[in-house]
Amino acid sequence: MRIAIVGSGRGVYPLDWAATLALRGHEVRFVTLGEVLTARGFEVRTRPIPRNVPQAVRAAREFLRDIRSFRPDVLHVNYAGGRLGTLATLAGVHPLVAAVVGGDVLPEQHSRGQAWLERRATRRVLQLADLILVKNEALRRAVAAQGDFAGKVELVRWGVDPARFHRDAGAGESLRRELGLAPEDRVVLSPRVLQPLYNVHLILEAMPRVLAEAPRAVLLVTEYNASADYRRLLEDRAVRLGLGGRVRFVGRIDHERMPALYSLAEVVVSVPASDGLPQTLFEAMACGVPVVLGRLPGYADVVDDGETVLVTDFDPVAVAAAVIRLFGQPSLARALARNALERVQQAALLPREVQRVEGLYRTVAARGPRTRAHRGWLFDALSLLLRRHPPQ
Repeated sequence: MRIAIVGSGRGVYPLDWAATLALRGHEVRFVTLGEVLTARGFEVRTRPIPRNVPQAVRAAREFLRDIRSFRPDVLHVNYAGGRLGTLATLAGVHPLVAAVVGGDVLPEQHSRGQAWLERRATRRVLQLADLILVKNEALRRAVAAQGDFAGKVELVRWGVDPARFHRDAGAGESLRRELGLAPEDRVVLSPRVLQPLYNVHLILEAMPRVLAEAPRAVLLVTEYNASADYRRLLEDRAVRLGLGGRVRFVGRIDHERMPALYSLAEVVVSVPASDGLPQTLFEAMACGVPVVLGRLPGYADVVDDGETVLVTDFDPVAVAAAVIRLFGQPSLARALARNALERVQQAALLPREVQRVEGLYRTVAARGPRTRAHRGWLFDALSLLLRRHPPQ
């Protein structure tokens, strides 16, 4: 199949989606605006993010040409909203598949709220989509709050490939040495995006209590799409708490090296204020590292407190208690990791999930036609000029 994918080039997972489909023998073109991380095995079309109206008009024209000239069997949008979502719908290409990821349909993920035009943009993508993919029941409910789309929603978790994500002690130890960690350091890993939504400060604030029980503990913080202001806030807070070298910012680790990073960790902590169903959870589970998760309803589809993960309240004391419990009870940590590995193989195995996606693509592609106009396109186009948020 010829599959055009629209998504953020700064996101690991839209690119991973494209690479996985390309490896399955599909012809894939990834269309976006702005920076693109390293991408192999498929075609990428991008251009600078426009800074004024003439640039925006030119970029939109080229963006639409990149989609239409490819003549895709399926147009897949990875994030049902944002400017990229609106641009994708303006191509008029069908079938249109929209993958919901969280921030597109969960208003609480926007600390400053969403303007009416942004909310409308998401609804328009969902209305025009021939197929909507969600990763859990919480996202299905969030889509339902946008309109009556139940007949075209399918649950696809995507998941992880065990050939790539598995425990690799040797690679973990090599990365440990590269990062300058001592053999006795006990690693607590935060693998999420370095933005306020992900509450990395709660993990940092838990560290003094963790260190009181485990003096060799060290928090590693990855820096995907990092907010410079938030990073400075964390650095200042680490100094005020006297954490010294027990908090380390490790930059943006290449996705290919993430299994090594999980493999050197003793505990992964993920406590965002709001979430969909993150790939980092599946990756940690597949790599056999116990996970501490914030108490959010969206996780209940795949994990259980005390069986596959430890669930914590959004409080540094509670986070610290969960980490200390795992440090102090190796048998519990091993049981959680073992059960989590079994669960991810049952619920989020990529080779199985990608076959489902291919089947869904073929089903909607069989409906044709490939291109058709839709009402309201002029207002959609004008709204792009009025919305100030960056592409997603």
